[in-house]
Amino acid sequence: MLKLSIDREPFWLDLVPGVRVRFRPITVAAILVARAAAAEVLRAGGEDAEIQAGLAFTSALARSGIAAWEGIGDADGNPVGPNPDHIDDALDLWPLFDAIDRLYVAPAILQVAEKTPDRSRRMALRWGRWLLRGVHDDVC
Repeated sequence: MLKLSIDREPFWLDLVPGVRVRFRPITVAAILVARAAAAEVLRAGGEDAEIQAGLAFTSALARSGIAAWEGIGDADGNPVGPNPDHIDDALDLWPLFDAIDRLYVAPAILQVAEKTPDRSRRMALRWGRWLLRGVHDDVC
């Protein structure tokens, strides 16, 4: 059964030792923006377009979802807030990107797959596997 009650409250995730991030729940609008970002990269093509599309998808969701964080600072160790530039800098660090992809993005995509019927479910599962593996499966 599809339940219409959606938790809209931000929540904290411990991403790596000493770093925790408060995320907004992923919305339909955020997914659509992220899909558009991934599709734009795929349309541009290139040798690593599929990998770059996965990066664009996760980055777009992180930019719209990160509300606050603790344990992230500048080069001098001074705490910094999560503005778009700082979020992009944080996503350039593999441990943070990987944790956001696994703990924030993938569960939302897989949750969509569990709640959708037949063909839509199969497509959502394929999209989710692409995100988890970084392999495009002709779903866009």
